[in-house]
Amino acid sequence: MVFDYISVLIAVGAAGAALCVTLAMSWIRQRSSGFLASWAVSIGIVVAAIASFAVYDSGASDAWMLAGCLLMTTGFIMSYGGLVQFRDGGFPVRLVWLSAIGATAPMLAAFVLGYTGVVIWLVNLIASGVLGFIGWQYWRMRTESIATISLIAALHFAVAVSFFLCFVMAVIEAPLYLPGGMPDNWAEKVNLVCAIIAITGIGGLLITVHQERIAGLHRAEALTDPLTGLNNRRALFERFGDDAVPEGTALAIFDLDDFKALNDRYGHNFGDTVLERFAELILANARTNDVAVRLGGEEFALILPGTSPADALSVAERIRSAMARTSHVIGNEDVFCTVSAGVAAAQKPGISLDTLMRKADNALYHSKRNGRNKVTPLKASAA
Repeated sequence: MVFDYISVLIAVGAAGAALCVTLAMSWIRQRSSGFLASWAVSIGIVVAAIASFAVYDSGASDAWMLAGCLLMTTGFIMSYGGLVQFRDGGFPVRLVWLSAIGATAPMLAAFVLGYTGVVIWLVNLIASGVLGFIGWQYWRMRTESIATISLIAALHFAVAVSFFLCFVMAVIEAPLYLPGGMPDNWAEKVNLVCAIIAITGIGGLLITVHQERIAGLHRAEALTDPLTGLNNRRALFERFGDDAVPEGTALAIFDLDDFKALNDRYGHNFGDTVLERFAELILANARTNDVAVRLGGEEFALILPGTSPADALSVAERIRSAMARTSHVIGNEDVFCTVSAGVAAAQKPGISLDTLMRKADNALYHSKRNGRNKVTPLKASAA
């Protein structure tokens, strides 16, 4: 190795401190992303551990070595907590504390008994296990962002292996008692070089995954109706575009009857409640591969892939009937709102979404003209 142990150790600490600041600043700008703060704290703890090792290696008491080992183990476990928070949304406080206590207790016991060399064995073995487990957890998450998260997992695995090599060399070379300085062998230096690469790489990749997730959320928001949570018109046309819809696809378009009068009489908040209730009725009658859409205002659509005209009519009729029976309570009054529907089906290849919607709209017009609260027979809307 070109660099001596302490120089590489300082380089690792500097890289960790830079990443800690970067993550903390990212969290300050996005307070809802609490995992950024957890990651920043975990890296900060590891940096403190590195500083403790540097002080110990300069001739300080064994207590500095112990502090470094305890801090490093705690920092890695805290990093796992940040991973869980990123994946599941909540920080596992109890799990982190119990894991930290369980991991640090053997090192404290070995130190109290005077076996300082065993403390080094344990910290390397525990760090290897924790980092390997974290890498495995990231590997299981890689479907969210295959390339990026796979690299994060690989870097964790690499550092875990380097810590295990340090454990092996410590067992081979080190006595039960340290001679007054950190072990300095090829495995330790490989570990530190891996740590520099991992800290730099993992930090950048974690921020990349976070930004990808934010971009995905923004895109989802752009394609989602904020009131009902259904797809919006933009999502519908992005899904099908100008291409022909698959043959056998059915489309039902719904329009709430006299909705403007209901809004004028009871207020827009009540009208929004009715829209939300109707969206729930559509979803309750939809299959997992159906696409429910709020086209705008009081108009909705339901795309039914692989559905016969008769089955599409049946689904639309169930939704219409359920809406007619649904009571919307305001004050002491039960308010009922009906819905009209038109259904069209792509019964031959080459039918565009725009054409299918136009035919369903025509069917809807017949429902409105013939007294509302109806579903037009499919023969009036065959595509």
